[in-house]
Amino acid sequence: MTTLEGADPAPAALDGRLQAFRTRAMTRRQQRVRANLSAVLVVADLLVAAMVAADVHGPARVLGGLAFCLVVPGWAIVGPLRLNRAPLELALTMASGLCALMVLAQLAATFGAWRLTFLQLLVCALCVPSLLWQSLGRRRGQGTTS
Repeated sequence: MTTLEGADPAPAALDGRLQAFRTRAMTRRQQRVRANLSAVLVVADLLVAAMVAADVHGPARVLGGLAFCLVVPGWAIVGPLRLNRAPLELALTMASGLCALMVLAQLAATFGAWRLTFLQLLVCALCVPSLLWQSLGRRRGQGTTS
């Protein structure tokens, strides 16, 4: 933006400050959304682990397990990257989660340790630390990210 001769440069400075404020506000909103999503995923993780441990079968476990496999392991991997682009994060969350599960399944099959109950509880346990760390981000008072 250029200023005219004799015009007050204050509006340009005001625009810059307003843009900086909007950026900080968006970053804070994104941090809250990320922390809340991670908290919901912690609950989903624990719920799936409880269903597996209680040996629950049926449509609830199938649907819960599918949703878990698509979102939880991937968000535990992608969430800390803070890419701040929702479509990219969503795609990477699903892709990296499914890839991690395929690698784990391949290792289990290769070493003859194919016990699905144990594997699902292992994945639940491995995801909890990352999800908890991300969900507690709003309480740690994180600074703004660039």
